[in-house]
Amino acid sequence: MVHTAFAQAASKNDSAHVFELIAKAEDHFAESAYDSAIYYCDRAEAYSKSKKNKKGVAYSLIKKTEIFIDKDELNNAELYPKQINKIGQQINDSLIIAISLMQMAQIKMYSNKVDEAITLFDKCTKNYFEKHPSPYAALAYNDYGYAYGMKGELLKKADNIIAAIKINEMISPVDNGEMAATLNNLSTVYYELNDRKKAIEYAKRSIVFREKSGDISRLALGCCNISQMYIGINDEEAVKYQKLCVKYAEQSGEETRIVHSYITSSLIASNQKDSKKAIGYELKAVSILEKSKKNPSMLARRYIAVAMSSVTLKEDSLTSIGYFNKAEEQSKLINDKFNLKDVYFQMASFYKNHNDFAKAYDYYNKHILYRDSIVKSNTASSIADLEKKYQTEKKDNEIIQLNADQRIKQLQIEKQKALLAGNVLEAKEKENEIELLSKAKELQELRISQQDEQLEKQMLLAKTNEQQLQLAEKEKQLQDRKLKNSETSRNFILAGIGLLAILTYFLFNRYQLKRKIQEQEALLTVRSNIAKDLHDEIGSTLTSIKILSEVSEKNLHKDPNKASSFLQKITEQSSAAQQGISDIVWAVKPENDKLENMVIRMREYTAQTLESKNIKTTINIDEEVLNKTLDMSQRRDFLLIFREAVNNIAKYAAATEVEVKLEKKNTDLQLRITDNGKGFDITKQTSSSGLKNMQSRAAALKGSLHIQSENTSGTVITLSIPATT
Repeated sequence: MVHTAFAQAASKNDSAHVFELIAKAEDHFAESAYDSAIYYCDRAEAYSKSKKNKKGVAYSLIKKTEIFIDKDELNNAELYPKQINKIGQQINDSLIIAISLMQMAQIKMYSNKVDEAITLFDKCTKNYFEKHPSPYAALAYNDYGYAYGMKGELLKKADNIIAAIKINEMISPVDNGEMAATLNNLSTVYYELNDRKKAIEYAKRSIVFREKSGDISRLALGCCNISQMYIGINDEEAVKYQKLCVKYAEQSGEETRIVHSYITSSLIASNQKDSKKAIGYELKAVSILEKSKKNPSMLARRYIAVAMSSVTLKEDSLTSIGYFNKAEEQSKLINDKFNLKDVYFQMASFYKNHNDFAKAYDYYNKHILYRDSIVKSNTASSIADLEKKYQTEKKDNEIIQLNADQRIKQLQIEKQKALLAGNVLEAKEKENEIELLSKAKELQELRISQQDEQLEKQMLLAKTNEQQLQLAEKEKQLQDRKLKNSETSRNFILAGIGLLAILTYFLFNRYQLKRKIQEQEALLTVRSNIAKDLHDEIGSTLTSIKILSEVSEKNLHKDPNKASSFLQKITEQSSAAQQGISDIVWAVKPENDKLENMVIRMREYTAQTLESKNIKTTINIDEEVLNKTLDMSQRRDFLLIFREAVNNIAKYAAATEVEVKLEKKNTDLQLRITDNGKGFDITKQTSSSGLKNMQSRAAALKGSLHIQSENTSGTVITLSIPATT
């Protein structure tokens, strides 16, 4: 752009060599080869100085300033515009003066001194560019609009950008790079106005000119912007331009563009709910920023993004904490209050979600401190600037007003003199001038009144800000109290849980001890019962066998028949003892808890005892009772009652048929044994030990035993006990 404007001057001043050097600098600059571009600018400057060509020096410095602004090296860029302006004044070149003012404005704008930038843009456009269309004029209006955009004044931004587009369209040939920049800025206006369709349209028009200019670096930036604009409305297009963004950024080799492309890629991945991919791109950006060390504020922001992504991925907490700490450390190094405010807020949220309320409280306090510090600083600065501006304007207006008063008095004296001299025409002129000055004075007074009103409004706004700060402080205090209450409640809850745990532990131990004692008592009872059964049944049987053996031995030679009968009894009692031991062992085994196994045992016993005597036996079992259970004592008592009844039938009943029925009656388990034998008189059998044992065992089962029998009419024995699970 510079070389076009300089070419005409170069031929007149016989400085074609300087033009060639600046043209080479422009070519390298277009390819983002900054060092080479600076090299040719330095050569052009040195050559121009050697030839005392001030215009050549000015354009060399203009190009060098342009390069440093693009590199974001504003300290270096700031060295030259004043020199350029001075040269312009010396050689009376309005274009050079206008360009120097524009570059001063650009540096102020990128340093966030927007009001100063707007003043300089206004000066250079009104003094020169609005009447002299050129690539520089288009650039000035474009950046003028951008500055208004930074203040949020979108209509003024749009007006200036449209003016830049019109100038670009008037220039032949079109400067593709500047046209692209202007269209891109207009795209941002529509984006800020939430008109994405228009924003995308102008952004796409912009990258067409970027492609024509061969500016790969800014082409990458344009694709990134379009990709982000498509997020949420067309994911396919968003991914398409994201890939182009990464491609062009990597081709450019510029760290800033590559980092921007990775951040855009991370946003796209997050939109697709692919947190792992998103954090991968963020880590790539972090790696570049850590190596370059050029943008510590951006690096801190990326650390925060990685920490938050790792929280989303539910990675190890130490990973998230590590990146939060890095963000804090980096922000402290450059005293970036905005980053510190954000990182402390995110850390407070992190620890709150991990139930570490003490740390959450500490970090939230830090967040509030930085937030309030930023608000107070901005408010104080705004009020100070406003007051300074007001006082300056007020003094100027008062001076103007004082001068007007003095002039009116002077004119009134001159008017009187003219009237006295008879010069009516001169008096009329003085009267008109007095009237004009009076009107001007009224306007000035009105302006001062408006300024007073404006200041009053601003002071009210300042007061509102102060009240908001007070509210923020109260909110902070409320949050503090909430957090303290939360911590106190947490402590009470923890103490309660601890006390409950201790109480539960003691109660559980007590329960276990009680249960152990009960188990030991039950075991002792079982042992006692087994010992009792062995003594009652097996002991008495063995004693009887011993006596019968002795009697048999004595009668073996004297009375063999009698001895034989005794030996038969010994055999029977041995079998009975064996059966008794078998029953005790069977009752002890836990696997025989279910009645299903009891029924099997009952069938075996009836087969051995009754069927061997040709007594027809029918056993009917209700299937509903098969899954019921009896404990060891119950099994033993139940089986012994059944066995006693069957034995009595086999020995005494002379029956030919027996029916055994086991069923559920209401809530009871009922065993019914019926025979067709000769029966017996119950009243005469009350002293029978067998029947007494059956009754006592029924009582132990918490049930009842009913015997119904008469001579010659058979017997019915009914046992009812509570049904178990």
